[in-house]
Amino acid sequence: MDWFYSQLVFIHSLLAWCSVGLFIVRGLAFQFGAEWSMDVRLRSMVFGVDTMLTVCGLSLWGSIGYSLTRDTWLTAKLLALVGYTVCAHWAMGRGEFRVLGYLLSLLLLAYMMGAAITRSPTLGLA
Repeated sequence: MDWFYSQLVFIHSLLAWCSVGLFIVRGLAFQFGAEWSMDVRLRSMVFGVDTMLTVCGLSLWGSIGYSLTRDTWLTAKLLALVGYTVCAHWAMGRGEFRVLGYLLSLLLLAYMMGAAITRSPTLGLA
């Protein structure tokens, strides 16, 4: 179990960094009007990475037995994930305030990473 868990954590971390990198580059390119940022091949790759990240995260969650009421950092991280998804969709749209959506997405990404590292919904500040 320990080997499987450590490998799953490594894969989850690697996929998370891939997802963050893809969003930063693609989102920034989209903000500046680069047509390649909406290429179907790139979008498919982003979808694949995010799907594998989700499956891996749910597998970790199930193997460890976290509880959303007991492990509040995970609850906060999942709520931030929902907010990130909404803001990222907004950032990649045609709206007038898409730069704000992009910046909020980055802020929520940073929060999710901080919550995962500190295992605290307050990022260890309280």
